Amino acid sequence: MAANGVSNRAQAVSESEARSEAERLLADPRLHVSDRHRAFLRYIVDAVFEGRSDAVKAYSIAIDVFNRPASFDPSSDPIVRIEATRLRETLAKYYEQLGDEPGARLDIPRGRYVPVFVEREQPPCPRDDVSDVEEEVVPAAEDAIASLRPPVSRKPYAAVALASLAAIALAGGYAVFRAAMPVPLDTQKPFVSLSLNATQKDALAGEAAMEDLSVSLARFGTVRLKSDAMTRPGVEPAEQKTYDVRMRYGEDATSVSLWWQVSDAATGEAVWTDQDRRPTGTGTRDGAMRALVYGVSRKIAGPVGVVNSMELRRNLPASATGNICVLRGEFAVEQRRLAALQAARPCLEATIAADPADADAMATLARVFIWTGRTTGDDSYFGRGLELANRAAMVSPASTRAALAQLATQYQIGQSDASIAAGRRGVALNPENADLMAKLSMALFLSGHWEEGVRLAQQATDLVGQTMRDANFVMILDAYRQGHYAEAVFLARQVPAADTPTTVLKLAAIARLGDRPVTEQEIAAARLLHPDLDRTVAAMFSGARYDSSLKTALRTGILEAGLKSPELASNGPM
Repeated sequence: MAANGVSNRAQAVSESEARSEAERLLADPRLHVSDRHRAFLRYIVDAVFEGRSDAVKAYSIAIDVFNRPASFDPSSDPIVRIEATRLRETLAKYYEQLGDEPGARLDIPRGRYVPVFVEREQPPCPRDDVSDVEEEVVPAAEDAIASLRPPVSRKPYAAVALASLAAIALAGGYAVFRAAMPVPLDTQKPFVSLSLNATQKDALAGEAAMEDLSVSLARFGTVRLKSDAMTRPGVEPAEQKTYDVRMRYGEDATSVSLWWQVSDAATGEAVWTDQDRRPTGTGTRDGAMRALVYGVSRKIAGPVGVVNSMELRRNLPASATGNICVLRGEFAVEQRRLAALQAARPCLEATIAADPADADAMATLARVFIWTGRTTGDDSYFGRGLELANRAAMVSPASTRAALAQLATQYQIGQSDASIAAGRRGVALNPENADLMAKLSMALFLSGHWEEGVRLAQQATDLVGQTMRDANFVMILDAYRQGHYAEAVFLARQVPAADTPTTVLKLAAIARLGDRPVTEQEIAAARLLHPDLDRTVAAMFSGARYDSSLKTALRTGILEAGLKSPELASNGPM
């Protein structure tokens, strides 16, 4: 299996082509599938691009997609095989209807549940008998014992003896099997090695910039800084990864700049090259330097930075524990899809079991619990999340991940003041973490701190120099709250690949403008792109604690748009 989910036996397409085809396919109204098949397709596609192909088995699909209980037995319930066959047939008919349209094609080879992406003119992928084969049904212990029993005409003690021998054999076989199982790979935070090049006149300023960048990178808590003398002999490459960051500093009368390149130390391959510049004309040179360092450090070590993105792209097994679990859990939280959240939990729990002091894993699992509770409507997850977040903060008081977890969990259970305090502590610990800043701005705004929330959202946006989902959500809400519906629609349309909550806000604002034909047209288009539209409306109101005036304004727009809106209790859990 190639990294992008393309079978080695077919003509591969690039990962970007594969992702584009997956999103196009799932949004195409010509693909006539049931909601269950669409969820099935989304689940296996997400697994490919999130590096979880090894975990896509009949059991996991039955639990996560078809809501089967944990006692699910594929030998007695063939639902996954049946639905996979139907989905394959539907996809085959769909691509036949496309005819000669160019592009990629998604196939689900027989005998597997992992999709592959090939050029559309290629023949369907054959059964792959080597890897990712469908799970064979393993007989239960009692069935194996029964197969060894002699005919009933034998004496009773002979049957008992043989049954006992069979049980011993099975137990011994299981012990050998467990002993032969590989120990889960414990992944570590990657190392980052910094080097600088500057002209003689810029050397001192360049050294100062590199020192500030070292501090800024460390504050994210996602990487470890490597000194030239640091070595770890005997450590497997999969456990320890190093990225080299080369920089060239320069400044002139109007700006300061930093050219930088991230390379894989093991291969020497340059994985990202960029140049950042900050003007000095509108403020002080120190302020421009600080903004430059903050911007570069976030791009390298931030939640969606180069290093974390590269770590997520590594072909590590689903059973791997440690840092990769934290990154996968954070990605699942940002995606907010139940299947991804459920898939992240076992790995994080195993990581905490191996190291009860792993604050990052505890903080991430706390957020996974919060979004699992919000997605399923099960409030029991909230208390578990809060307990983990508080433990993470106690173990590592300087952890921004722990502060973020407390911000999310305390806000969820209605402790708004404590939530905001935790967010402010996290921002103070890591002022370059624009993502945390944006989330704090949302907690402030939804609690009625309008001006401070908007100011912080704008500050987060300025820090990264581009649109941010949470910060932009605050901006749209503020325009909507003030009755500037056209501005709210404009802001929502500036968001590339807007998520469902942003789309709901846009629809509410369009409805308040009073143009019913346009509203209906927009809603029809939104339902094609966001099948979970009504469910998201319910989750938005059941999972957030809005100021009462904002809550009333939102409900009015959503009802005018014709979307489903739950009854909102004034003091209920929002």
